[in-house]
Amino acid sequence: MPTEAFHDVVIIGAGAAGVSAAIECFDIQLDVMVLECAGKVGGQIDEIPHTVRNVAPAPDGNDALVDALAHHASVLGDRLQLDRKVTGLDLDNGTVVAGAQPFRTRSVLMATGSRRRELENAPEGSFGGAVTYLVEPHLARFAGLPMAVFGGGDSAALDALALASAGSQVTLVHRSPQLTARPDLVDRARSEGRIVEMAGWALGSLVGPGQLEGVEVTDRAGERRRLDVDGVVLKLGREPRVDLVRHQLHLGAHGGIVVNADLCTSRPQVFAAGDVVEGAYERIATAIGQGALAARSILKYLGSRQ
Repeated sequence: MPTEAFHDVVIIGAGAAGVSAAIECFDIQLDVMVLECAGKVGGQIDEIPHTVRNVAPAPDGNDALVDALAHHASVLGDRLQLDRKVTGLDLDNGTVVAGAQPFRTRSVLMATGSRRRELENAPEGSFGGAVTYLVEPHLARFAGLPMAVFGGGDSAALDALALASAGSQVTLVHRSPQLTARPDLVDRARSEGRIVEMAGWALGSLVGPGQLEGVEVTDRAGERRRLDVDGVVLKLGREPRVDLVRHQLHLGAHGGIVVNADLCTSRPQVFAAGDVVEGAYERIATAIGQGALAARSILKYLGSRQ
């Protein structure tokens, strides 16, 4: 199959960073192509368990935020291709492959975001539906049941509080000596009588051949305890989506793509923005800003190659 003419930039991912970069590239008259594996723009916004309020121009409601992104992205026309999963990326040759179609490009922007970490033996809905990674859609099912929430950050604290408000007795288990959630959430969790905190403990195993019968937890000294719970919420953090570039770009200690101040990676023709960046501050506003900056950096790079 013949390859297409060279694009100035191919953007992989149409979340907040990718859409922001694409619109900026369009405005500065770069030949941009955006490839998104999902059927709509917005990236990880659908996975945010609360209403986004820290993006100043965003309307209330995450669906409205996705709609706003889609509206702004509509200016791209067929330069935005949805349901286009990138299956291959050859940075040496400047080729991006989506399905059977190759796209040739002078530069690449990685805006692939991050994904939640999951246990291989405990996917969403396993153990008879007792295991979840996002409690909000299942709150009615778990209401009033004894629950264990694993994690010490904002999301874990919010889920524990939601369960407690629904009448559950909640054990909040986290590895660190102290909760890492926002101070206001920590105060709320510790003042909630239905939440018991277990600091310095970690998930050992889920008990039960099919249905959940409980969980075993361990501490650093090797002590084990069993918690008799009917449901488990796992908040194991997120990991950057770097499968396409794992052996092609420098990655940091946390698995993200290492960039400089201009969001350039270890290869001068490749840039990264948003949650896929090493040490990313995982906020939509940050991703939007980085997308715009990446577009300007790409323009500068292309100008230097003429």
